Amino acid sequence: MREEPEGGTQAQPLKDQPIKRARRKQSTSRLDVFVGMTFSNLVMFAIILATAETLHAHGDTNVQSAAQAAAALKPFAGHFASAIFALGFIGSGLLAIPVLAGSGSVGMAGLLGKHWGFSRSVRKAPVFYGLVALGTVGGTSLSLLHVNPIKLLVFVAVLNGVIAAPFLFVVMRVSSSKQLMGDYVNGKAAKILGWATAALMGVAAIALFATGGVSL
Repeated sequence: MREEPEGGTQAQPLKDQPIKRARRKQSTSRLDVFVGMTFSNLVMFAIILATAETLHAHGDTNVQSAAQAAAALKPFAGHFASAIFALGFIGSGLLAIPVLAGSGSVGMAGLLGKHWGFSRSVRKAPVFYGLVALGTVGGTSLSLLHVNPIKLLVFVAVLNGVIAAPFLFVVMRVSSSKQLMGDYVNGKAAKILGWATAALMGVAAIALFATGGVSL
């Protein structure tokens, strides 16, 4: 989340950069996406598999608290189950909070036309750091309001799935536009996979509401 120096306070399009630098930027960005998505899907599969082999295997299909989820580790970790689960929660929180709060703050600060980026000092980007603090404190305060974290996780996951389709539609329109992307427009394979993914997410969202939604 460090703002690139090229172009001043505005992002510099690839077509305005030297060819060698633009190609290197495109290659590293593509590699970043492929590696990130590969690991995220591996982690997702590991979570699904571990949940099926622990909670579901023991009939715990209605988890309402972190304590219930931690109890599933007892056959493996014994009385250390709660400590292991707590360390996992703390570790994931330390990783996720800066990223999630930071990424949202980057988007909002950019929308407001304010400076952003952790490479800037608080004095140079007060709005950005204020938004990061607001997101962090806001998320932390939910635990003080006794909000069920399991239900909140399910709600956020469903919300992300529903809004994914329109966001994918916008992304595909932009990335497939020759006028906007120039020589870096999507190829045929990317268009087919992208539009197929957007259609699949749209159908899934419609099916969700058509079948009564999710009971929280």
